[in-house]
Amino acid sequence: MPVRGVVEPDRALDIRTVLPRRDRTRALALAELSTKLAESITEVDDVIDSVVQLISSFLGDTAVLRLLDPDGTRMRVVAAHDADPVAAGVMRSALEDAPQDMAHLVPHNLVVRDARPVLLTGDALVAATGVMPEASREALTVLGVHTALVCPLRAQGRVIGTLGLWRRGDAPVHSERDQSFAQELADRAALAIENARLVASLREELAERKRNEDTLRLSNELLQRAQLKQNALVEHLVNAQEEERRRIAIDVHDDSIQAMAAIGVRLQVLRRHASDHDLAERIAAIEDAVTESIARLRNLLFHLESSSLDKQGLARTLTRSMAETFPDSIPKTRVRNRLTQEPIGHIRVVAYRIAQEALSNVRKHARASEVTVTLSQEDQGLLVTVQDDGKGFRPSDALERSLPGHLGLRAMEERAHIAGGWLRVESTPDQGTRVTFWLPYVEAVQLDG
Repeated sequence: MPVRGVVEPDRALDIRTVLPRRDRTRALALAELSTKLAESITEVDDVIDSVVQLISSFLGDTAVLRLLDPDGTRMRVVAAHDADPVAAGVMRSALEDAPQDMAHLVPHNLVVRDARPVLLTGDALVAATGVMPEASREALTVLGVHTALVCPLRAQGRVIGTLGLWRRGDAPVHSERDQSFAQELADRAALAIENARLVASLREELAERKRNEDTLRLSNELLQRAQLKQNALVEHLVNAQEEERRRIAIDVHDDSIQAMAAIGVRLQVLRRHASDHDLAERIAAIEDAVTESIARLRNLLFHLESSSLDKQGLARTLTRSMAETFPDSIPKTRVRNRLTQEPIGHIRVVAYRIAQEALSNVRKHARASEVTVTLSQEDQGLLVTVQDDGKGFRPSDALERSLPGHLGLRAMEERAHIAGGWLRVESTPDQGTRVTFWLPYVEAVQLDG
């Protein structure tokens, strides 16, 4: 016993046997149109061609499809078809000569405005074709066109164009059933055209995104290459500066200090052989000045060299630098090292030189009782803070008026920026100073050539 609601296979409904012949033909035509349109949905032109060919063959008419421009002021013929090639050629030629601004003319303005089909025969057809050139009107007369059915292409609540069906010869005028069927075909065609437009728009959007992504990818690659080149140039510059510092240090050690030491020895001999006590004291004073100058030169040597960075690392070298900068243990100094990895060579050197300059400023101007240097990692880079509790100053005044002794602030900023980082100075009179700078961690690269 069959289950209720389920039709047995041999008793399944078939539109070819259940519907009357005429309705069956139209149902099959609608099904075929839907299938064809579904197959060609990815291309707007293919959809349009399928529409006019299928509708023309279903109804035996010349099918003419017009589409409205986006602003709705103009309407243009996009396709026409007739089963008779000769008639199709004549019709196409006549339509090509028709004006393009049909949107405001009868019957298209009525079809678009009311969103319903309009049937033209007799005088109404003559009036509608009166806007065509005389040759086009004569061509329609030769073809025996006696009826025009214009249906709106309705999709998503709006009219996007019209479907014109031109009937000629001894074919009868379109009946109400013909008009209803033609409008159903037009609605399906309009939906297919809109879907094809949507697909085309999505394709273009995807293509534009792809182009933008390719452009962005290329820009990123170029930016990365430029960054690598900049890093290489910075590394080369820093290395060149350090090499020059080493050369100066060698010259100072081998020439200036040796010469000053020789002067000191001679002064010592001269003092011992002085003829009176007053002269000996004067020579001793000069000898002390020479000794102090030698000490300053040796301190300069320490500030010039950076070889200990490779051996001891940034934190230990800064600790040693602070001890040399503040030899009298005033202010109290300390280094907080929170690094988990040592910065690469030239970044380490840049950080050391900036911190060194900041400590020098503290020694010269701050009158601080405590100085702290903090090393940490942040945003894939090295973050360094030099904090003191000294007398402070206004950074804007120092930069704008180039106060004596504060020219190093600009040099510190430039060093940080050249290395791809930043530097910030926070200070208030009588409340100390904080110098903070960040340098990116970068990979070592080789300069071309």
